[in-house]
Amino acid sequence: MRSIKTKLLGLGMAAAMLLSLAGCNLSTPSSVGTIGGVEIPAGVYLLAQYNAYNTASGLAELATGETANDVKAALKAQCTGTIGDEEVTATGAEYIEKLTQRSIEYYAAVETKFAELGATLEDAATSEVADTVDSMWESNGALYEANGIGKSSLETYLLNAQKASTILSLVYGPQGTEPVSDEEYTDFINDSCYYIESVQIPLVDYNTYTMADDTQKTQIQQIAEECRQQLSEEANSQTVSSSALYQAAATYVPQAMEALGATMEDASQAVYYAGSQLYTPDDVASYGGEDYNNLTDPLDEAGMNQWTTVDLGTTILVARRIDPFKTYTIAQLTSMYDLLTALKGEDLQNQFYADGAAMEHALDEGAMKTYSASNIKKNV
Repeated sequence: MRSIKTKLLGLGMAAAMLLSLAGCNLSTPSSVGTIGGVEIPAGVYLLAQYNAYNTASGLAELATGETANDVKAALKAQCTGTIGDEEVTATGAEYIEKLTQRSIEYYAAVETKFAELGATLEDAATSEVADTVDSMWESNGALYEANGIGKSSLETYLLNAQKASTILSLVYGPQGTEPVSDEEYTDFINDSCYYIESVQIPLVDYNTYTMADDTQKTQIQQIAEECRQQLSEEANSQTVSSSALYQAAATYVPQAMEALGATMEDASQAVYYAGSQLYTPDDVASYGGEDYNNLTDPLDEAGMNQWTTVDLGTTILVARRIDPFKTYTIAQLTSMYDLLTALKGEDLQNQFYADGAAMEHALDEGAMKTYSASNIKKNV
């Protein structure tokens, strides 16, 4: 039988261990210091670092068999990418450090400007964040927790993004300190945007997710050409021609579906394949390669108001570029599209990065080492 003395010694050691663990928890830094007087919560830092890891691991030159989930490998690998206007080549760990600092500098700059303006978030914005947090937590809450990121930290991080959006409106909006003029919007739309009306002729059977084979694609290309000819005859004005678009979609989309071996249960669904849209520079860029833009180059070659066919891989677009001002006013276009963000969002974002970098940094190196990227977990 164990002696009372041995039992007491065991209890004493257990108590000591609990006190030691409690002491560790109490000493875990709640923040990593300040930038410009703005405290950077530990959870916000960890989330910025986790996001930075995901970016860096996607750029990492990993050995055969290694994946982005191999944290140790990604931290040692060479990464090459663009941070701001700078081309950066560094180890994964260094790349993550640079991205993380840039992110928390941005966070601090937004918080500072928001306070300077005496701004508040609307209920709709906070509700949107709450809903987004709930959704993200339901999907990845266990992974966030494994990386030391609490739900409240995720909410704080997303609220910061809403504050940036509010600042954009307070500075450049109609009642802002530097409101964008109608002339600026007009030049932006004419010089940098594309207003396109189109009918989408599918090359994929979305019931089975089967791509058209060569024979089917040739047949569908002919259908698209017939659609183009009809629109060239019936929609040849310089204004939006919704009825002609919907009629063409109702005629030719079911034919393309039939060529794919599929059927459209309700012919009225064809209207969803027709429409018109203003494409901002970001929209346009998503179709671009190094030397060729799959969407805009064919439209430029055809010329304004001229219908052409554009092969986008999963669909053949029967489309043309038109002048939106033949149909809409600036006020209507700004109500239909987020042109303020498209025009001024990047400028303001760059200003936040510059302001944050210029602020006084009082960061706790010890705290940041405690939250080293080597502790990142990609699986739970």
